[in-house]
Amino acid sequence: MKIKMRFKKVSAARIVLLMLLFATVLPFLVARADAQSSANYWVTVKPNTDSQMYTTVNRNWTLSFEALWSYGSRSGQPISDATVTIRVSGVIEGAITTLKLNTTSGVFSFNYSSSTADKITFTPTELKAQDGAEYNSTLVTNDGSQAYGFQSTPVTVWWDTFQVSLIIHNTDTSNSVAVSVNVTYLLLPQEGLTLPSQDTYSNQTFLPKIARGVVVTINGVQAQEMAVSGVYSADVSTVFPAAYVLVAVSQNGWTTTYTAFGFTQKANEAVWSYALVIGLILVAVSVLLYFVLFKKPTHPASPLSRANFPLIGGVLLLFTSFVSLYWGTLAVEATMHGFNWLILAVMGLVSFAFGTAGSVMSLKKRNEALVIFAVCVPLVVNVVVVKYAVDSYLLTIPWLSILASTAASIVSGILITNSDEQFSKQARAS
Repeated sequence: MKIKMRFKKVSAARIVLLMLLFATVLPFLVARADAQSSANYWVTVKPNTDSQMYTTVNRNWTLSFEALWSYGSRSGQPISDATVTIRVSGVIEGAITTLKLNTTSGVFSFNYSSSTADKITFTPTELKAQDGAEYNSTLVTNDGSQAYGFQSTPVTVWWDTFQVSLIIHNTDTSNSVAVSVNVTYLLLPQEGLTLPSQDTYSNQTFLPKIARGVVVTINGVQAQEMAVSGVYSADVSTVFPAAYVLVAVSQNGWTTTYTAFGFTQKANEAVWSYALVIGLILVAVSVLLYFVLFKKPTHPASPLSRANFPLIGGVLLLFTSFVSLYWGTLAVEATMHGFNWLILAVMGLVSFAFGTAGSVMSLKKRNEALVIFAVCVPLVVNVVVVKYAVDSYLLTIPWLSILASTAASIVSGILITNSDEQFSKQARAS
C-alpha cells in the first residue's frame, strides 16, 4: 500500500513538472507561429547561368537571372513584371553602378562589358513587385503585421587581360636589343583558378596563371616561346641611345594588349656620347671663329654683351631644334615598330625645320617676331608632345632632356626678346 502511494506521488510531481515546462515553452511557440503566419511571400533572385565566369576585357557578356517566389503557395513560381535592383562593384574600381531591370516573365538578361581588367560582382539587392511591394535583403515591417524578405545569389565575372613583365634586355651589341618577357594573365592568382565547366563531359575548368601558346611580337618581330613556359624572346633593332620596345600579346578571342618598355641602349649610348661631344666642340669653335673673324676692331662689346644676344639666342634655339630632330626621328622608328607616335614624329620634324629657320634668322637679326615664334615651337614639342607620347605608354619621363631643352628655350627666348635694338638696326641697314 505504501508503495502504491509513493508511485502516485511521484506521478503527480512529474505531471506538475511537465505542465510547468509546457507553460514556459508555449509562449515562444505561439510567438513563432504568429510571426510565421504574419510573414508575406519571400522572393529569390538567382543566376540562370554559372555564378562565376571568365572572359577578356572589352567583350560584351550576357548575364541572366530569374526571380521566383520562395514562400507559401506560390513558392517556385516566377515573378513577372517586377523591377530588380542589381549592385555592380569591382575589386579594383569598387562601387561602379546600380542597374534596375525588369524581370519580364521571371527570367531576365542583360549585357555588360568592361574596358578595364577587373573582377566584377553583380549582386541583386532589391525587388519591387508589380503591386508596389518592395522586397530587400533586410526584413522590413509594415504596420507591424507584414514582413518582406529577399534572397539573392550574386554573379562574378572576371574581365581579364595579359600582364607583361620585362625579364632581360641585353644592349651590349650596337643597334640591337635582345629582349625576353614573361606573359601571364593579370587577374588570375598564382595558383590559377578553377571554374565550372561549360563542357558536359567535365565538371571543372582550370585556368593557369601563365599564358601559354599566345602570339607575342616585340617591335613587330614575332617572339619565340622559350623552354620556360610563359617566357618569350626576340632580337630587335634600334639606332638610338634610348631603346623603346612595344610588346603586343594576342590570343584567339582575346583583346590584343600593348605594353611598352624603355631603357638605355649602352652600346649606342657610347657612340652618341662621342658624337655629342664632337658636335659641341664644333659649335664652340664656330662661335669663336665668328667673334675672331667678324668682330670689328673698334667694337668694345664683350661676347656676353647685349649686341651678341641674337647670336647666343640663335645658338640655343639651334640646340633645341636638334633635340626636336632627335625625338622626331626616334618617333619615326618607333612608329615603324608599332608605337602610336606619328604625331610626335611629324611635330618633331616640323619643329626642327621651324627652329633651324628661326636660328638662321636670329643670327642674321631679321624678323624678330618670327624668331620668337620659332623659339616656342621646339619648347612645346620637346616638353608637351614628348611628355604626352611617353605618358601614353606609361614610360619613364625623360626629365633630363625635357629640363635641358626647357632651360635652353627659356634663355633663348629671353635673349631674343631683349634684342629689339639689334634687330631694328639690321632692318634699317638693309
